[in-house]
Amino acid sequence: MSDNVVPTKKEYEKAEVRLEELLPITSDDMPLSHPLVKEILKVSDIIEEYERKYYSIV
Repeated sequence: MSDNVVPTKKEYEKAEVRLEELLPITSDDMPLSHPLVKEILKVSDIIEEYERKYYSIV
């Protein structure tokens, strides 16, 4: 995500669903340049940013 942009709840939920779809079809052996790995990183960033804002552990 870009700086200071917090995803919406809908974007967060969509990212969670997509991550669950991607994890079973990828492996640790895949290079970071693989499109599915790049997508995992992208949806993980969305999840992380949303959780940092709304589920922060202090």
